[in-house]
Amino acid sequence: MWQKLKEYGGGFVKVRMTGYSPERFLNLCAARQIRLWSVEADKAGYTFYAELKDYRRVRPLVRKAGVHLKIQGKYGLPFFLHRSRKRKLWAAGAGAFVLLLFVLSRFIWNISVEGNLRFTDDTLLHYLDTLDVGYGCRKSQVDCASLEESIRGAFPEIIWVSARVSGTRLLIHLKENDGVASLPVKDESPRDLAAGEAGTITRMVVRQGKAQVEPGDVVEPGQVLISGSVPIISDDGEVVNVQYVHGDGDIYARTEKTYTSPVSKLVACRTRTGTVRHGLRLRVLFWEVFFPPPVSGDLSWEMVSETTQVCLLEAFYLPVWIERVTAREYSRSERPRTQEELEALAEGVQTRKSETFLKKGVPIIENDVRILDKGTSYEIQAHFVVEEQIGIGQKLEQKEEFLTADERNRDYH
Repeated sequence: MWQKLKEYGGGFVKVRMTGYSPERFLNLCAARQIRLWSVEADKAGYTFYAELKDYRRVRPLVRKAGVHLKIQGKYGLPFFLHRSRKRKLWAAGAGAFVLLLFVLSRFIWNISVEGNLRFTDDTLLHYLDTLDVGYGCRKSQVDCASLEESIRGAFPEIIWVSARVSGTRLLIHLKENDGVASLPVKDESPRDLAAGEAGTITRMVVRQGKAQVEPGDVVEPGQVLISGSVPIISDDGEVVNVQYVHGDGDIYARTEKTYTSPVSKLVACRTRTGTVRHGLRLRVLFWEVFFPPPVSGDLSWEMVSETTQVCLLEAFYLPVWIERVTAREYSRSERPRTQEELEALAEGVQTRKSETFLKKGVPIIENDVRILDKGTSYEIQAHFVVEEQIGIGQKLEQKEEFLTADERNRDYH
């Protein structure tokens, strides 16, 4: 590759050689490290290629070997420029192109973010916009050290950031904290543990507080399961005080849940007509052109596109995007939904809800699914019987006569 570029940049010629001793000429060239390539022999002589600078060194060898050389072709940049010396518009255009590339190289035209899992590219790019760092900004205004510090400060979950500018590309590598940022503060305020929903108690473990129900009891939403008010009883059996604690425990109950999902009786269908059109959208900075222009009519089109940003070198991106578009024509229609499709939808609802319970570690005791005809539509009903924890914290109101001595003194002062 580099050898060909060198040959083109310095220029090379195709030479026809005839004479008395062509073999001696070739040996003399090899001894003086004059490079000849694509040497071919025929009945009348030889043909070969040589770089322009080497061809100028062979005159003494021509006389010594008694051969005659004739140039049959001139190739490379020097000869091209010589032939184009009178084409002023071409020279001006080439100069303008080089100048344009130089100007574009002073800006950022591509931003790459790697290592982000918790935060999307759009979230990080939007934050960069608030710092005036984005597509089209000057490379001189991008302070990588300051940018790294700003990202770490705005996103505490990101523990390491590396930013660098390469060509017209801004590369940002980051690492997120996989662990817990901070431990939650444990709530020890007095409370009751109440039922979050109706069910039948199956088993219970009381860690703190006084149980108000037993296994086998049927409870309603809001009913106290574990009371945070623990009475202190004297030897005579009288309540002399109440200790208020943070009611805590595991209360498991058998609960029933029903999920409904409406389903239309008709299914929207797309039927492709077989007509396919290919287009090309060219976007330069903020301007774009589409070839051929979008079509209009009674039928609809579904489009699939693939966008590529123009890149001259590995990191030299330009503000030019080429989008290849494939459009397929289709017509819309409706048909009645089949029984097989209904059963598949019902099975899907049942499977999704079951997976939700299993991910939470909630055992499923019973489950079934039904399809109901509601006249203008269907309704899928998924019914589950599960065993789950139903206790939720509920603020406990403390009575004045049962406040501790320290609390009474604090309220008095």
